[in-house]
Amino acid sequence: MQSMEWTPAARLLALIAGMLTLSSSMLLFPCLTSCFYKVEPHTQKVFKKRRIYELGHGSHILTWSLTMVAGLIAGAQVTCILLLPSMLAWMCFHFSAGGIPHAVLNFALTAALAYFGFVPFPMVPPLEWTPAAIWMAIMALLTVLAALPALVGGKTTDSQYEQTPYLKEQFCDDPEGLLSDVDSGEKAKSYRRARELAWGAHLLGAGCCMAAAIISGGAQDLCLLAALPMTTNGYCHWLRREEHEQEKKGAIFCWIIAAVTLGLGIARVGDQHR
Repeated sequence: MQSMEWTPAARLLALIAGMLTLSSSMLLFPCLTSCFYKVEPHTQKVFKKRRIYELGHGSHILTWSLTMVAGLIAGAQVTCILLLPSMLAWMCFHFSAGGIPHAVLNFALTAALAYFGFVPFPMVPPLEWTPAAIWMAIMALLTVLAALPALVGGKTTDSQYEQTPYLKEQFCDDPEGLLSDVDSGEKAKSYRRARELAWGAHLLGAGCCMAAAIISGGAQDLCLLAALPMTTNGYCHWLRREEHEQEKKGAIFCWIIAAVTLGLGIARVGDQHR
């Protein structure tokens, strides 16, 4: 791992990464899920009260937090700047789900990231295109591209659901659930947009943090940190293999990507110790 200086930007990123890692841990471990909903009660209906969606959400947050750690180690100020779009999307997710206090908190954190990122303006070192950097650059590009349809929403996601109907079940609301809200006298609320924004914010944040780590020369550390959430993402796909055949292929693909990523990280570490 690279040596790092605990600047104000680094401390702020460590705080945000710690909060995200804690959130992901509470979602990944069933015994802690109730604690998560006490902190974020507005997210309970977002996950449709299904364990598989909680695991997927937690796994994506872990991807975001660990890539943020890689960016923090390599270049905190660059990471602060590139993190801004995903933090705004994360704020919109909380607002759409009904978590107004969380949206305000995220706005405050975004303002702090902007200040510590641009003041003073960071100096970027020359980029070395190692095998690890090239591989993670491809991963970062694919991750950001996967986030765009969910962030745009509307007809873009509608066309995506038509091509992959099994995603519609995950993101769109259960009609019976909406009817039960009406029967109980509550105003029916759709959480489809909140789910899309959460998905897009996770992926955009992970892709941007990957880019920050690569730009700052931390591709080898990024490979080591990103391998774990890639593996958990594959596990989430594997759990849905009986529902959709494509999920099984997605799981195998994630595990292959994780193996290659871990191999490049270990290879780079080995080169440094020679």
